[in-house]
Amino acid sequence: MKALFTICLFILLTLGSQAQQVRYENLDTVKVYTSIAAAEAAGIENVIRLDLSKNKLTEIPAEVFTFKNLQELSLNKNKLTSIDDKIALLKNLQILSLSRNDIDTLPNSILALSQLRKLDVSDNVLDVLPDDIDRLKELRILILWDNPIGHYPNSLGLLEKLEVLDLLNNQIGYDTQTRLRNILPNTKIIMSAPCRCEDGE
Repeated sequence: MKALFTICLFILLTLGSQAQQVRYENLDTVKVYTSIAAAEAAGIENVIRLDLSKNKLTEIPAEVFTFKNLQELSLNKNKLTSIDDKIALLKNLQILSLSRNDIDTLPNSILALSQLRKLDVSDNVLDVLPDDIDRLKELRILILWDNPIGHYPNSLGLLEKLEVLDLLNNQIGYDTQTRLRNILPNTKIIMSAPCRCEDGE
């Protein structure tokens, strides 16, 4: 009987320690940790939001991938040149912000983030988007301004929940802008005036 009680208590404690998926609209009400040390002190299962912006990081710290309940990760204004494939381990991630780095490629591992609602890779050096970006079925906001992207795949049009696509200051010709508007008729697309350029149509 005592053994059964111990097992039940263990199960209850385990379930209680697992964070629930926070509604995307309510994420900004959850405590945000701004250092690895503070996050680890809180208990890795309790960390929902982590902001490591402006830390001069050249790679994503390995400790980040231990926060399995992480739902928002901000790594803005660092010195990142790539995104570690371990990002796929963060299965609950809803917001990923990588603005103002030196990232040139979105790896396929990002496409494994099935809960992702917002992806911000603005002000980087991306020159291409994954052809199967439509795997991000839950994506609502895609921010790509100030990137030298030369090709916008038609699979963007398969992002049925996409509400905002920000391409401001990207060099995009008239034909490509027209194509994007046609394949995303229900999406707010933010673009500068079309350029007279070869833009990877």
